[in-house]
Amino acid sequence: MRKKRNIIIFAIAAILVVGLLIIMPFIVHSIYETEAPNGFFTTTFNASDFLVYYASALSFLGTLILGVLTLVQNKKAQDRAEEINRLELDLQKRSMVMAEEQYKRDDTVIIPKFQIQFCGMSGYYGNPTITIKNVTSMIVSNLVPITFSVYTKENEEIYSVRELRINLKSLSGGQEARIELKMKSLTSDYRELTMLFEF
Repeated sequence: MRKKRNIIIFAIAAILVVGLLIIMPFIVHSIYETEAPNGFFTTTFNASDFLVYYASALSFLGTLILGVLTLVQNKKAQDRAEEINRLELDLQKRSMVMAEEQYKRDDTVIIPKFQIQFCGMSGYYGNPTITIKNVTSMIVSNLVPITFSVYTKENEEIYSVRELRINLKSLSGGQEARIELKMKSLTSDYRELTMLFEF
């Protein structure tokens, strides 16, 4: 129903635009040939000047409409991408919770252990790079970083990073991966911080 209505609106708009393009030169000619009702409307322009002005106005209007449509489409694409990212993040968190519950139920499951440390940053924790090292003898696969959050000592979240790039997703015993975080520098006002890395 909505699609049919959009088609009807588009057809009416197209007919109006085409009709305006065809009829407008005749309207300009008729107005130009009509005697001005008072001196204010008396000009030294000829009909070709009015047509050039009309063509420029239509060109500007077309460019404006295309610009607005581009902005609307970009906004829709950005909203869709953010929604997809949010859903993927929710799925990853649910998978992590399910895995933790499975570990608790099954005593025979060996839980891997990791060592995490900073290996570089710019400014005060700006765009940090961290390493995650597998300190067990087992092979870890499908390693996916989820979020990196920073909290104050009052447990207030001040920053959360969701753009994390990892160079390795499988780690053998003793092997480490580098994770790059896109994160702005923090102010030096925060002296006691808690950092939570979920993966």
